[in-house]
Amino acid sequence: MTPAPSRITALHRQAELALSKGRMREAHQCCLQILEADRRHADAWFICGVIAGRNRNFEQAVEILRNAVMLDANRADYLAELGKHLLALDLPGEALAMAKEGFALAPQDLPTLNTLGGVFSHCGDHEHAMQCFGQALSSLEAGKKPTQHKPANLARLYFNMAVSLQFVGEIDRAEEAFEQAIALRPAYFKAHSALSTLRKQTQQSNHLTRLESLREKAKSSADRLHLGHALARELEDLGRYGDSLHHLAWAKASRAAEAGYDMDRELALMLEIQSAYSASRFDTPANNGCDSNEPIFIVGMPRTGTTLVEQILGGHSTVFAAGELQQFPQLARRQCSQQAPLTSELEVVIAAAGIDTASMGQSYLDSTRPLTGHTPHFTDKLPRNYLYLGLIHLALPNAKIVCLRRDPMDTCLSNYRQLFAVNARHYQYNLDLMHCGRYFIAFDQLMKHWKTVLPGRIHEVSYESLVKHPEEEIRNLLAFCELPWEAACLAFNERDNAVATPSALQVKQGMYTSSMQRWKKYGEGVQPLYELLSDAGFYN
Repeated sequence: MTPAPSRITALHRQAELALSKGRMREAHQCCLQILEADRRHADAWFICGVIAGRNRNFEQAVEILRNAVMLDANRADYLAELGKHLLALDLPGEALAMAKEGFALAPQDLPTLNTLGGVFSHCGDHEHAMQCFGQALSSLEAGKKPTQHKPANLARLYFNMAVSLQFVGEIDRAEEAFEQAIALRPAYFKAHSALSTLRKQTQQSNHLTRLESLREKAKSSADRLHLGHALARELEDLGRYGDSLHHLAWAKASRAAEAGYDMDRELALMLEIQSAYSASRFDTPANNGCDSNEPIFIVGMPRTGTTLVEQILGGHSTVFAAGELQQFPQLARRQCSQQAPLTSELEVVIAAAGIDTASMGQSYLDSTRPLTGHTPHFTDKLPRNYLYLGLIHLALPNAKIVCLRRDPMDTCLSNYRQLFAVNARHYQYNLDLMHCGRYFIAFDQLMKHWKTVLPGRIHEVSYESLVKHPEEEIRNLLAFCELPWEAACLAFNERDNAVATPSALQVKQGMYTSSMQRWKKYGEGVQPLYELLSDAGFYN
C-alpha cells in the first residue's frame, strides 16, 4: 500500500531529524520507505547519499547524489555535497564544476556555503572559497540567527576561512580567523597547530602557555599530533630545540602505535620496484605512450624545495603551476585494481609495471582538464610521484622530470617536523625520526636506479645550490625543460597566486638560506640519525 502524501512528509521530517542526530540507520529506513512510494523524491535520494558518504562509501554516495541532482538541479546543497564526495574519489575537475554550479545558484544557508567553500579550497580556487566563507560569516555577524548554529560548526567555518586567507597570503586576517575559531572551540587542536605556523613566535608574543594548558585535554592521537606539533614549532622558534624534539616524540607516539607502520615491508617493496622496472623494461623504444610534452613532473622527498621549483617554473609564460595533482597515482591504481586488490601504493607501483601504457598518458592528460590545457606546459608537483618515474616515462616519454635533492639530515628532520594529514598513509614513516632516515636511504637508492635505467631523463636540482646560485640553477632548469629564459622566473615570489602546500608561507619569502644546516641546532637529539646516514655513506 502506497503511503499517503502526509505520511511521506512525516517520514521525510523524521529522516531529516534522524540524520541531524546521527541516527543513520533510522534516517536510511525512512528514506527507503519514501522511495518505495516515490522514486522521484529528490531529498530522499540526497539523504541516502549523505549517509553513504558518512559511511565512507564514496562511490555509492556519488552515484546516489547524482540521482538527487538529476531530479532537482536547482539545489545548491545537492551540488555542494556531490562536489565534496567527488573530491573523496580524487576527481577535482568534476568537483570544481559541481561547486561552480552550486555557487551560481546563490545559496544563503551556512552549511551549503561552508561545504562549497571547502570544495573550492581543496580545488585550489581560494578566491571562490573566501567568497563562500565570507558570505556565511557576514550573515552571522549581521545577526541572522547565529544562535541556531553549534559553536563547533561556527569554529569550523572560521577555520576554513583562515586556511584560504593563509593560502592567498593574508596572514593578519588568517590569524584573526584562527583565533575566532579557537575562541568558539578552545580545544580545536587543528586550529592551534595551523596558527603556530603563521609567523615566527618570540619571547614576548607566543602561545606556549595556552598550548601547555591543553595537554590533558588532548585525548586522541590526532589531537596529540596537532598539539604536539604546535608546541614543537613555537619552542623551536624560541631556540629550545631539545624541548621541541621532546614534544614531537610525544605528539607522534600514540599515532605511531595506532598506525602499525611496517618499515621493513616498505623498504622491501621499494627494492621490488627496482626489480619490476629493470633496464629491460625500457629496452623497446618508448613510442607506445602519449607524445605530449605538456607535463613537467616535479618530484622528491617532501620539504626539499619542490614548491619552490614549481613557483619558479610557474613564473614562465608558457607554464601553468597545477599543484599537487593526484591523477597519475589514481590512474595507476584504477588500472591495477582491475587485476587484483592492492593494499599499498608501493604494491600498485610494482603491479603497474606490467600494464599496457599505450593509452595511459592521454588518460592522464584528460584527467587534468580543465585545470590544465590553457598553456603549452603545466607542472605536476606531487612529490611522491618519484615512485612512478618508470611508469611516467613509459606513458609520457616526452614529459620532463625534475627531482629535488637536499642535505640528507635537513631532509629527514624537515620530514619529521612536518605535520602531514593525520591519516596520510604515504607519510607514516615520519612518525619516527629514525624511520625518516631509513626511508631517505631507500629513496636515494631508488633515485639512483631511475637515473641508471632512464639516462638523461631526470634533472636533479640541489636545494642548497638553488638558493645560493639561483640564476645559474634556474637557467639550467629551463634549459632542461627546453624553455627560453625569462627573468620572471627569478621573481617567482612576487607572483599574485595561491600556493596550496605546507610551503605556502616560505615560498612567498623568496630565496633564503636559513633552512640550510638547520639540523645542527638540534645537537645530541639527532645524533643517532646522523650516525645512520653516515653509515650509509652520506657524510663520509
